[in-house]
Amino acid sequence: MTMHLEAKMASEARPSQARQSNFKLIMATSLGSGLEVYDNTIFSYFAIVIGQQFFAPAGDYGALLLSVSVFAIGFLIRPLGSLYFGSMADRRGRKSTLLLTILLMALGVLLITLCPPYSRIGVAAPIILLVGRLLQGFSLGGEFGAATTLAMESSSPRSRGHVVSWQTACQGAATLAGALVAFTLTKYVPPEQFHSWGWRVGFAIGLSIAPVGLYIRSQMAETFDVTQAAGTPLTDLWRDYRRPVTLGILMMLLNSALLYILVLYMPTYLMQQLHFPSSTSYLASIVSSAVLLVTVPLSGRLADRIPRRKPILLVSMLLPPVLVYPLFAMLANTQALWQALLLMGGMMAVASLGSGAFLLLLLEAFPAKVRASALSIIYSVGVSVVGGCAQLFVTWLIRVSGDPMSPAWFMMGCGAISYTALLMFREHKSV
Repeated sequence: MTMHLEAKMASEARPSQARQSNFKLIMATSLGSGLEVYDNTIFSYFAIVIGQQFFAPAGDYGALLLSVSVFAIGFLIRPLGSLYFGSMADRRGRKSTLLLTILLMALGVLLITLCPPYSRIGVAAPIILLVGRLLQGFSLGGEFGAATTLAMESSSPRSRGHVVSWQTACQGAATLAGALVAFTLTKYVPPEQFHSWGWRVGFAIGLSIAPVGLYIRSQMAETFDVTQAAGTPLTDLWRDYRRPVTLGILMMLLNSALLYILVLYMPTYLMQQLHFPSSTSYLASIVSSAVLLVTVPLSGRLADRIPRRKPILLVSMLLPPVLVYPLFAMLANTQALWQALLLMGGMMAVASLGSGAFLLLLLEAFPAKVRASALSIIYSVGVSVVGGCAQLFVTWLIRVSGDPMSPAWFMMGCGAISYTALLMFREHKSV
């Protein structure tokens, strides 16, 4: 009887222990991705005031354009970071790579948080701001690939989709946190104080997460057997896996466009083009971020229940490009808050349902010896092309053409490219 009771208690404890293990794994691997998107959210939302603080002589439009350009440069250096840190993760292990990336990430945020404005130190101010963004971008080039690879390799096949989906869900939590912080600061901090120091509080909050992430990551177990490491993972990747890497990059374009246009750029669009109040604009972003946070873990569960990845993606990647134009047209014509919420929340809900399957499709296409390098390059290049250039390009396009539908055209173009790449991508069995 006693043995039976002990066996029953042990069997009941195992799922709890597994959940606790998954929770620690999710926290360790997702915090860096969350910090990345949180900082990008804050920078994007405060682009106007950052431009005024660091590029004052350029005038209002010039300052905004320069601010967005610095934002873009942080993305454009990511591919270099992906080559360095992706290769490092495939030669020396995932854990040591992730400890280094979060340290460099925190240093970049620290520089941005503490850098004095142009009025105090002149041209040194935008230079320090640029260095901070470059440090962020370089470290983030290897963050997502190494972290998602470790999450996938540490989880069981039955929960793999759920665990890796939290990489994207944490990005939703980060954009939600960023939108809430932006909403609170702009609503409750007087404008003069906000322009002086209030905007820095947003970055300081993100910076406080870094020590927590560093500690949790130091407790992780390594999943990569360095004795089986490829001598030159980048060479192997180029020789044997050029096609899936290229198609993976093209598939990333739509995902990046949805996040960086619908969530991060939309508050600026709503304020400048449709003249929404800043607090209302951030509220719309809060709703879309909350939708992302809720739906992405469900996508992971869905991917764990359906053995094939592409059928899910054939639906989730088709609907956003089809729906974006009519939704944008409705918003531009009526300028109603509920339509902004429908556009941003509805689009994110539809697109998010394929998030878990999308990450697994990419991870399962590569062997362990090049997996981190492959995903790092796919993610960093895909995000750099769209995330770094989207806001700059769309801002310029609206100014030149005067067409408020420019964001919709941009996302439709990205969607067409990504869907074509998906059709050409070869699905592999679970590994």
